[in-house]
This record gives sequence, C-alpha cells and structure tokens, in this order.
Amino acid sequence: MGDDMQNGSVEKGEPLDEGKLRKLKFMMALMSGFLVLTFMVVVAAFVWRLSGSGGEGAARVALPAGHFGASRIAVAPGERLRSVTMEGGRIAIAVGSDNAEAVIIVDAKTGQELGRIMLTPMSGFAARE
Repeated sequence: MGDDMQNGSVEKGEPLDEGKLRKLKFMMALMSGFLVLTFMVVVAAFVWRLSGSGGEGAARVALPAGHFGASRIAVAPGERLRSVTMEGGRIAIAVGSDNAEAVIIVDAKTGQELGRIMLTPMSGFAARE
C-alpha cells in the first residue's frame, strides 16, 4: 500500500488529499468553461445564419423558395414584348421593334439577366414580302 501512495494512485473509497482535490476542481472548471464557450459559439452561428447577414442571404430568407421578387429587365424605347418562354431554369424574353429584335435570357431562380441575343437582318438575304 505504501508503493501505491508514492505513485500517486488512489484506492477506491479513500479520501483525496488537498492537492489532488484542487487539481480535480481546476479540471472540472476548465471543462465546464470549454463546454459553455462551445455552446455560445453554436448559438451565435445559428443566430448569424438566421439573420441572413451575407448580402443575398437576406433576400432568400424573406421570400419563399423559388421566388426572386421583382427584377428590372431593361427594354429599349419602342420595343414591345413578343413572347416569353421558360425552360431549364432560364426564361427567354423576346422583344422587338420596327428596327431590331432581341432575346433576353434571365435566370429563373434569381431574376438576374444573363445575357442578350441581338437579332440583326443579314444583307443580301431574301427579303420579306
């Protein structure tokens, strides 16, 4: 039994001396502090994600899934809407006037204009009657 006491081991049911008890209390306080800090980080991350701080995230949280709200697509003066087609997550908007025709491609999820295809008449091609 004398050897065990010198190695620092404690027998079951034996009271702890003051040094070992202080060390045990310190370890418990350290683990408890780590647990509280970890919980606070998780709660802060959850609140940050819900608040939508990240630019586009706020708009996504405010609107139902699949809706992008109101988008402005520029149309030249005198142009009229010819047709609208949606396929593959994109919207094709055909606009035209007496002088020119164009197809505007829009992302259906975000409402952002992806590009324009300007249709110009070919010279020397058979004329319309």
